[in-house]
Amino acid sequence: MIYSISYQKHYGNRCIMCRAEAHQLYARKPIFDALGVQLFAVLHEHIESEVTDFWPRYWGGVVLFDRNMEFYKTLGGGNLLKDKFISGFLLNPRAISNYRRAKAMGVDQNFRGEGETKGGLFIVGKGKSGIAYQFIERNFGDWAPLAEVIEICRRLQNPQESQ
Repeated sequence: MIYSISYQKHYGNRCIMCRAEAHQLYARKPIFDALGVQLFAVLHEHIESEVTDFWPRYWGGVVLFDRNMEFYKTLGGGNLLKDKFISGFLLNPRAISNYRRAKAMGVDQNFRGEGETKGGLFIVGKGKSGIAYQFIERNFGDWAPLAEVIEICRRLQNPQESQ
């Protein structure tokens, strides 16, 4: 039984927030391994120095490059979810709070990359069962609730428990 979590990683001015989220998710890899869940990080741009810094420092698993940004478009119902730096970050108290949470984790930041595309997380069921869970980053730096992600994975492993 193999399930997968696909976490969409993005770069840019809020890179500190996506690195922090990736790190806290990947730190639970033993839990996901025990549940038979594979973890994947999906990048929407390939900047060699950024990939090298991200892997394996913040994410030690499989990293995929989504050249056509199909995963990101899927999160937005066919469109990319984007926001401007000023309106989406500087004037957004939730994004500022998310930034402070990531900064408190001691994660390095930079201002490289596109920086306007939002990401999210999918939990994909085995075979043709499709997407079992989806989290969309509404504010820059929003994280999928880790306890909820783990619970969904547990339910997928033991479907009779969730009925």
